[in-house]
Amino acid sequence: MTRLFLLISLVVTFLQSTALAQSNLEAIRAGIEARTQELREISRQLENPEADLVALRSQTRDLQREGELRTGPLREQVAEIRADLQRLGTAPAQDEPPELPDIAAERMRLNEALAFYDGYLRQSDLNIAEAERMVEDISARRKDLFYQQLFTRDASPLLPASWQAYRVASIEGTQTVLTNFSTWYNKVNTEERLVPTPASLTLGIVLALALFIPIRRRLDREVTTRMARSEPLPSRRVLVAAARASARVIPGLIGLYIITEALRLNGVPDEGSEGLFNVIWFSIAALLLVDGAVVGAFSFGQPQWRVLPIKPSSGPQLRFALMAVVAVLGIDRVLAKIAVEFSNQSAAVTSLHSVSTILLGALLLFLCRRTLWGIAPSSEASEDTPAKGENKVARRARHLTRFAAFAAILAVVLGYISFGHFLTTRVFALAGLAAMIWVLRALLREVVRLFDRKFSSIRKSDDDQENLLYFWLSLSIDVVSLLAFIPPALIILGADWLDVRDGVTDAFFGFDIGSVRISVANILTAVALFIGVMYATRIFQKAAETRIFPQSRIDAGVQNSLRTLMGYVGLVIAFTVGVSTLGFDLSNLAIIAGALSVGIGFGLQSIVNNFVSGLILLFERPIKVGDWIVTSSGEGYVKRISVRSTEIETFDRSSIIVPNSELISSAVTNWTHKDKIGRVIVPVGVSYDSDPDRVIEILTQVAKEDELILDNPPPLITFIDFADSSLNFELRGFIRDINSSLTTRTRLRVAIFKKLKEANIEIPFPQRDLHIKRTGNSLEVAEETTEPAS
Repeated sequence: MTRLFLLISLVVTFLQSTALAQSNLEAIRAGIEARTQELREISRQLENPEADLVALRSQTRDLQREGELRTGPLREQVAEIRADLQRLGTAPAQDEPPELPDIAAERMRLNEALAFYDGYLRQSDLNIAEAERMVEDISARRKDLFYQQLFTRDASPLLPASWQAYRVASIEGTQTVLTNFSTWYNKVNTEERLVPTPASLTLGIVLALALFIPIRRRLDREVTTRMARSEPLPSRRVLVAAARASARVIPGLIGLYIITEALRLNGVPDEGSEGLFNVIWFSIAALLLVDGAVVGAFSFGQPQWRVLPIKPSSGPQLRFALMAVVAVLGIDRVLAKIAVEFSNQSAAVTSLHSVSTILLGALLLFLCRRTLWGIAPSSEASEDTPAKGENKVARRARHLTRFAAFAAILAVVLGYISFGHFLTTRVFALAGLAAMIWVLRALLREVVRLFDRKFSSIRKSDDDQENLLYFWLSLSIDVVSLLAFIPPALIILGADWLDVRDGVTDAFFGFDIGSVRISVANILTAVALFIGVMYATRIFQKAAETRIFPQSRIDAGVQNSLRTLMGYVGLVIAFTVGVSTLGFDLSNLAIIAGALSVGIGFGLQSIVNNFVSGLILLFERPIKVGDWIVTSSGEGYVKRISVRSTEIETFDRSSIIVPNSELISSAVTNWTHKDKIGRVIVPVGVSYDSDPDRVIEILTQVAKEDELILDNPPPLITFIDFADSSLNFELRGFIRDINSSLTTRTRLRVAIFKKLKEANIEIPFPQRDLHIKRTGNSLEVAEETTEPAS
């Protein structure tokens, strides 16, 4: 019956796989053949030295990803067929009895299907491997071309022949540009416009000037007035700098946009000059942004609000230098765009780059001057002497930037104009990117600080917790800022956007190191789930502590044990969820744990012993938080039971850290194990002249009159002994809370003293008589103890 059921299930599975094969066969075959043909066509195009490598790489990468996507279902199909073959078991040998004909036929069908799908799977894997190889080849060729263009040597600009070639190229380029401009102007004048030219341009210019001059100044003055009324706290400087920069930048950008739209209404630019128009627009916008950022960061006229430390006299110089840098970069871009698109003069572009590189190198050297930043050096200090307040990182960055400036100027002089231009422009581009990331980082940190202060004032947390929370949030912002800086920095340094995108994608969704696949997405997901489970555990613990436990009659120590166990359970669940999300097999972890148990048995025996003892303390609860215990290490109250040790606070307010194994393996006296009822004993000694019955009566009366002595069990007065100096009695009574035993014994002694004094019953004390005898020239002292004085 079992074999028949197995045969029926295998037949059903085969029919389903056959239907799936028939429906997807043509699609799988067509897709694999199409990708194979496309890869062959791309390989043929790569033989052309002038092929578009960026487009071919993007196409190859898309084919690779498509192949990986299509291969997944194919692998699942192969795995299902192999699983069905495993269910059939091993085929019988020749000397064994043959299997049933239906099973043999089923085995043959599955083997044929496996060979069919496995063949297409291998072909798809070959296509993926070929695509990966082609992507690597294209990347290597693009890198070689990049370095070849970067280190191409031209004639030195110091040679007269170079200036002659530059002059001829400039004249020809200027004539071509003027001709194109005249043609464009005549074309524009013949076309119909939506709005007459004078009216639209005049209106746009008036609105732009209104935004750029009076409104911009009014906003800046308003921000400055509010700054004067506020205290320049460190936490406010970044926000005020951002507000002042926005007040200067936003009106200018709106005015620039208005002029741009007015020009577009009048047919400017046309299709041929759209790229040049965009370059001009972005260059002017960059000037506005840098001007606003410099004014906001350096706060001219109000040095107490400066974000960066500079000398008062350095502000105008820095502003002029930074504006000159942006102007040179903008003019270089605009003129290079004109030379390439309108005159096609590469010599003119080379001359422009040589001049702009030298200017940028000189400005870079000027900005690297130590006297511009921080506190001015003394007259005896050299230029390389560290300024006061300058850290090592800033000093090394300044030296490295100065070296780059010298290298760029020297490269231009030697004819490596492309390299020098690349070096200077990339240094300023990286500096601008770093400044932008730094501003965003500072703003986020200040926003977090404001929210943290407001939230902490509501929840009234202590300063240590606030500082710890702000530290971790700030560290997270720093890490995110660094990660955000890397991709655009790589693009600035010459990497293609597709390469950066693929690198970020591979790093985020997974990359292989040997046989291990590391995925940032899985790591972040695992960390987020771990934190989420731990946070939910803390919420559950808080809810149990504030809402559930107060409504029950559970002892405070038991409540603490339950709360600790909740934390351990949440930690185990969080660890399991996080490890599972990372893709680790828990069965493999069990094997690793078994292997490590040998090392744990030798090297970590005491730690594991204390951990297990801590669990026993939490489950068995021989002691709990709040108990008064006496151990060989000391006596006091249990304050905390952790994984490894237990903290005991003595009556002197000192802490004793006792290993959990000691509390399990040795004897422990717990005064409050099951309840807080305990017995107090007060010894009393009276003289031999006293009546014992009267003494017992007085002590009994004192015990009954004390409000903390319990009636059940009743107090007991015992005649202990005939001592040398007194008759010894003991008052023994039980109190409800043993924690008040010291105050109870004190109160009982005071009452006993008063009662005995009223009854003229003496509490004796021993006396000593000294007998001094003279024997010749010496003295002898004899000591004799007598009965107590009556």
